[in-house]
Amino acid sequence: MSVVNVPNITYVIAYKHKPDRLLNLRRVLEWLAPFQGLEIVLVEQDKYSKISELNLRLKHIFIKTDMPFNKSWAFNVATRYIKTPIIIFGDSDLIMNPTAFIQAVQQLDNFDVVNPYNSVIDLNPQESLMDINSILSIDRIGRGDAADDIQKVPLCGGIIMFKREALNKIGGWNEDFIGWGAEDDFESLKVKLLLNYTTLPNKCYHFHHEKAPIDMKLYQRNLGIYNHFLNVTKEQMNTHINLTISKLGMINKYSN
Repeated sequence: MSVVNVPNITYVIAYKHKPDRLLNLRRVLEWLAPFQGLEIVLVEQDKYSKISELNLRLKHIFIKTDMPFNKSWAFNVATRYIKTPIIIFGDSDLIMNPTAFIQAVQQLDNFDVVNPYNSVIDLNPQESLMDINSILSIDRIGRGDAADDIQKVPLCGGIIMFKREALNKIGGWNEDFIGWGAEDDFESLKVKLLLNYTTLPNKCYHFHHEKAPIDMKLYQRNLGIYNHFLNVTKEQMNTHINLTISKLGMINKYSN
């Protein structure tokens, strides 16, 4: 990968430590390294930091909590610290073609939000250990390629690019979603309702990791929140945003 200059952009990763997730995070940072000028912010949630001594070259924000993982909260905490006009939110296990990535960023001249890919290739354990260029050369059918599985690649899932002012307009990410599930769908709902967006015909690559058990009680709760808003009007969504926006991104949210 050749060096590419990308100033005035911040890439945000939300993270909770597991050994295989750390390996994937290092691969993502390896992928991001050639993007010179890119600010990288990692928001770690846990009872204590498990990566603060690992000499990762990025801005590290630690949220001390024993609550289940809340990706939206992590993203909002990061946003309070960010000054750049473009913010990209990315999972700690996804990469894509660098040229396609830069071309997607350039589309923010025309759109508020850019989803830089529409297909996800799930790598097996052996592929996940290959060098980055070899991974990026893999070309096969991925999630999202078939007409009937488009919902497996939500608009705001994985890697999603925002103009800062557009993110502010929709009130960041909804922190009511605790644990796994529906937070990406809710953000997608807000974007589709209130902003100008596009999805590009690219692939991204998902590093292998062990699947974490899903707390079905939390998932059903999250799904209930999402379904409650599924058919709201623009005015109703804006009312919700205005009622919650001042409370978002508070790093001591659950402190006594």
